[in-house]
Parts: sequence; structure tokens; C-alpha cells
Amino acid sequence: MKRKIVIAAVSLFIAVIIFAGGFLSGYIFTDVGSFFSSIIPGNNKSAVENGETAVKNSSEKDLGILALSETIDFVLANAINKKTRQELIKAAIEGILSDLQDKYADYFPREEYEKIIESFSGTMSGIGIVITADDKGQVVIIKTIEGTPAFKKGLKEGDIIVAVNGTDIKGFALDQVVAMIKGKEGTAVEIRVFRPSENKNIDFKITRQRFYIPNYFVDIIDDGIVYVQYIDFQEKGAEKLNEELKKVVNIESKGIILDLRNNLGGILNDAVAFCDLFLDGGVIVTVRGRSDNQESFEEFDAKPGGYTEIPIVVLINGYSASAAELAAGALKDDGRAILVGEKSFGKGTVQILNNLSDGSGIKYTTAKYYLPSGVTIDGVGIEPDITVTLTPEDTEDLQLNRAVEEIKKMMGD
Repeated sequence: MKRKIVIAAVSLFIAVIIFAGGFLSGYIFTDVGSFFSSIIPGNNKSAVENGETAVKNSSEKDLGILALSETIDFVLANAINKKTRQELIKAAIEGILSDLQDKYADYFPREEYEKIIESFSGTMSGIGIVITADDKGQVVIIKTIEGTPAFKKGLKEGDIIVAVNGTDIKGFALDQVVAMIKGKEGTAVEIRVFRPSENKNIDFKITRQRFYIPNYFVDIIDDGIVYVQYIDFQEKGAEKLNEELKKVVNIESKGIILDLRNNLGGILNDAVAFCDLFLDGGVIVTVRGRSDNQESFEEFDAKPGGYTEIPIVVLINGYSASAAELAAGALKDDGRAILVGEKSFGKGTVQILNNLSDGSGIKYTTAKYYLPSGVTIDGVGIEPDITVTLTPEDTEDLQLNRAVEEIKKMMGD
């Protein structure tokens, strides 16, 4: 089936503050036009006058927009609690999204939205950490990127962020924390973390730098086994990975280990292209939206790739989410790969990111995706074929070691 031309994305929307957005949450980029330009009237006519005109000349949609515009004008003119027009517009948008009861729905002011768009290229100004929210609502660092300011200053995986620039972040949405930490190159951010291993708070002052973060690392380990760490799904990421694999995979290669641990997702089309590399056909994923939408069903089929015969093991853990789960699940369902590690996160929904006419943006859920077997992993996750638990106390990567063992078994070594 023909693939979507627009860019769709599926991810957990992390403060992948190297990346993000990662989002981070699936995105279909859409220009929704000048919706809120009609909310800002040139004068402040009475409700009666506006209402009479609207009845004659406007549709039900126009009446709703007019009523919202009137509400904003009346509040600006009369409410005892003074607000700016932009604050009220923001509150209105957030109210609409809140009414969806969609935990992934969010509103991004212009600056935040611009940072999200920038993150898709892998180039940005920041400190170089990947964060997520745990089941207690704490903002936890799950990765520090080698060579970045955060890595050099000593931030560590497992650190819990408790304050940014002196502001306690308890109760803040993850997206808000991302925006607080991101900033212009050369500026500094102050971060306080709680380090469980030392049972104390530690303060850091980190200068933001501009850097490019590749979304993968490739290495040769253990006599001919190719190791690929795929960090997130970016635009053309799989295309670039393919060029790298052409250099290292040969007739003597024993197998490929695809490390999707701590991969929180990314762009749907890149996840499909990633699977293309290792499949010779068949369905990769099916996306289903609202039942009243004629475009509610979309099937993505594999285009035969260049690595369809070589043995594959995929590593997953509790922070393998969304697009990463899609890829791991497709390779598992096809019988193409063995999964090693721990149960994945369990996010099987797709979000879109719409840009608004004032430069801001909104994100909300539009669909669920289903693996080739027909199941959804949303709220469930994917169980590995071989469970290997990894703890902070382990001095070796037991999951990677087991993956190597499985590759050797496939080769008869």
C-alpha cells in the first residue's frame, strides 16, 4: 500500500533534551491556517450586535468562534483578575486539549514549538540529556550523551531532576521541564538533581552548547557481530544507517544486534524504513484512526531490504517505547528477530503535531497502531522472547552478552 507522504511520528514525547521530541510523540505536520486570527477582533461590539450579525452571516462554527472571541473581550475589559489576550488564548487552547482527556495532548508556545521542530534534525542547542517521567511523576535522566555539556559536568543516568533555575519542578509537565532546560547556545542553566545512589541533592550549572547528535552508533563486537545502537527515529535516520551498514556488513558477518533500549520513539516513517532494512516483505504496521474518518486505516508494507538473511537479535527494555516498540514488534511478529531484555514501555498510539498561525503548536492523539499479528501494545508492552534483567549494580551488560550468545547459537557456533 502507498505510504503516507506526510511525516508521521510515534513517540513518547520525552524531554529528550538532545533531540526530543523525541518528541517525542507522533507528528503529522499540518498548517491549520489562521484559526485564532478570527478570535482577535478589530473592535469590541456588544454581544447583541455581534450575535445578530452572526446569525445572518455565519455558520455554527463561526458562531462558536465569535462566542469565544466575545468571552475573551469581555474578560479583558471587566474581569477583576487581569490577564493578557495571549494568556487567555493559551488557556482556551489548553482547555480544549484538556477536554480530550488525552494524556499526550499538549500546547506549545512559539519558542517551544520551534525547538521541537529543530530537534527533528538532530541538531540543537542544549545540554545533552534524555529524560522521562516515571510512574511517580518524577523527571528522571535515562541517558547522558557522551561528549555533551551534561556528560562533562557529571550528570548521570538515574538522577532525578528536582529544580531548574531555582524553580521546584514538582507537578510540572515533562514538556515544561524540557522548555526550561533548553535554551540558546552559550547561556547557562542551573539544575538540581537528587542522586539516589548517594541519597543527596547535587547542584549543577551547565552552559548550553550547539551539537549534532547522531541517532545511531555502529560497532563490530565479538568476532564479526555488528552492534547497532539506535537512539531514536529521526528524519532519514534509517537511510543513513543503511549507508553505514553497507560499510561493515559482509559475507563474514555473523549477525546484527539492534539495541533499542532507552529508545523512546520518533518518526513513524523512519521506524518503517528501519524495518525495511531487515524484512523481505509483509506488513510492518497498521494505523487506525477514528471510525468516522475515511482515512482511518493505513497499512505500511515492507520494501525488501539488504539485510534479510543475516541473524538478528533486538534488545529492548522498559524505556523502549512507541516507534521502538513498533519496530521490535514487527521484527518479532515476522519471525525475523529474537527479542532479548525486559518488557517494553507500552505506547501504541500516534499523535499529530499541528502548527498554528501564531507560530505555536498543538499535539494530540489521532490513532492507534497495530503490529502484524493484529495486536496493539498500548498499555501492555512487548514481552521479550528471552528475559534478562539489568540492574544498576551489574558491572557487565548482561543483556548484550545474552544477545551475543543467541547470535552464535543461530550461526551454530
